[in-house]
Amino acid sequence: MIVVLGLVIAVAAVAAGVAGVAANTSDVNRLTSDFSVFDYHFAGTTGELFLIGIIVGVVGGLGVGLVSAGAWRSTRRGAATRRELRQSRKEIAAAQRDLAKTKEPTKKPAPAAAGAPAWSMSKLLRKPGKGAAAAE
Repeated sequence: MIVVLGLVIAVAAVAAGVAGVAANTSDVNRLTSDFSVFDYHFAGTTGELFLIGIIVGVVGGLGVGLVSAGAWRSTRRGAATRRELRQSRKEIAAAQRDLAKTKEPTKKPAPAAAGAPAWSMSKLLRKPGKGAAAAE
């Protein structure tokens, strides 16, 4: 429905443009002074000026259409990425729940003595009697 409405509006715009250019091409409709854009001087009839305006409008509309199409595409790509990320997080959470159910409960470490630090260098040092010689 929207496509048909868009086509009807486009055909009406083309018809109005053609009628405007055709009606303003006589010598009576000559521009009294020329005008310049980017150092290019235009002189002619009001119909030619109208046609140039139509061309500029179409080019501008195409530019806006390209910008909006690019924004729409990047928005769709971002939405798809967020959807995949949500699905991945759900799968990871389900896998972690399954793993937690099948895993044996682990022993909690013994609480540290009241005055002792939570870590100690002595745990990292080699103790006498424990090593390669003791394994023989």
